[in-house]
Amino acid sequence: MKTKSENTLASRVSSWSIISLVVAGTFLIAGVADLSAASGVMAKLFLFFLAAVIVVQVIPGIMLLGAMLKGIYGMVGKKAKVAVGEEKK
Repeated sequence: MKTKSENTLASRVSSWSIISLVVAGTFLIAGVADLSAASGVMAKLFLFFLAAVIVVQVIPGIMLLGAMLKGIYGMVGKKAKVAVGEEKK
């Protein structure tokens, strides 16, 4: 059983990693756009906002894909363990 300090450390690490992914992805996606030097601050803020929306939608998608793969692997692993157990009986 995990102690309260371990749970908070794990939640802090996951929170900071998600925040860093959002910030890095926002700068990466917003940096792709070619803005002229005459473009205003609002144009840059709008691109950063759009990039943040894209990144915030991608992160749960990646997490869902990981959970799906984990579930599929778990089903295959359980079937293999049950088949081996039945042969020994």
